[in-house]
Amino acid sequence: MRILLPLWLLLFCRLTLANDGSAEATAVGGIVLKREARISMEKERLTVGRDRVTVEYEFLNTTNQDITVEVAFPIPGYGLGSRYSPSFHGDLGSWHVWVEGKELKYQTEVKAVANPSPAVPGNSDGLDQAQLLRRMSIDIESFGHFQADGYITPDVQRLSKAQQEELTRSGLLDQGLPSWTVWKTYHWQQRFPAHKILLVKHEYAPELGLRYLDAASLRNDTKEQNATLSDSCVDPTLRSKLIVAVPNDNGFGGGGVIPTTWVDYILTTANTWKTPIKDFELVVERPKPEGRLSSYVSFCWDDKVEPQGPDMFVARSANFVPKHELRVMFFQVGN
Repeated sequence: MRILLPLWLLLFCRLTLANDGSAEATAVGGIVLKREARISMEKERLTVGRDRVTVEYEFLNTTNQDITVEVAFPIPGYGLGSRYSPSFHGDLGSWHVWVEGKELKYQTEVKAVANPSPAVPGNSDGLDQAQLLRRMSIDIESFGHFQADGYITPDVQRLSKAQQEELTRSGLLDQGLPSWTVWKTYHWQQRFPAHKILLVKHEYAPELGLRYLDAASLRNDTKEQNATLSDSCVDPTLRSKLIVAVPNDNGFGGGGVIPTTWVDYILTTANTWKTPIKDFELVVERPKPEGRLSSYVSFCWDDKVEPQGPDMFVARSANFVPKHELRVMFFQVGN
């Protein structure tokens, strides 16, 4: 399904950040999602914008007894890339949860997984190495208090040479810079009253994926480039529009770049509850154009997508069973 929308917004749709999931805490390995088929998700309203993600749920305990379970909300992993530009840096410390309108306290599990590297065999097996970083007093979530303006990582620079070499061997440092992915899971214990609807809401400023696209990368059908763009259904028509919009493009890949950001959301964790989600609504908000900039947004969806005003687009699905995760990609181009 392909729709050309007004006001310089191009939206392409076909089904492709995280839903609440039932979970249990384990002594080794952290939070593990498990199935809880006694509780159904009657309704979910997910609103995704570049600066804010909001999720509202209606849960129903379908049994005759109250049920208390650990509820987990995993955040898609993020790396150092977005930290190179502070303007693209989200604030996951802003994550909040409300139940029946009352804000709750929660716990946070933080894992650090070394990024794959051919120079460090075996470092891409998904092993959590948070304990090693904590032992060296390195802040995991901020990548050692990384400073984008000078490419400085204070927590690493104060380490001995031997400690830095240990981090490099573990794949956590690449040429002196942090090389790990942060995986965060927010969780809390929740009581679900028998035969009653329970209202749950989350809100946070997401970490953004970041890539600078030039005309050459948009023209070339490289595997890496296609993986990034196809996950949000950026097809040839939108590619062509973006190529034309690249500043000072000389026709051979020379010229400027288009800063491109995206928000990832994990949908499939909803399947740990009784399926399907009876009433699902996705709202995507495009950034308002600034000055002479034009805004584009692209994401994947199977069904009809309807505009609601100039900057909001709504997709609905009844009896929805998520099969893929969601990526919403944002482009702002212009002179």
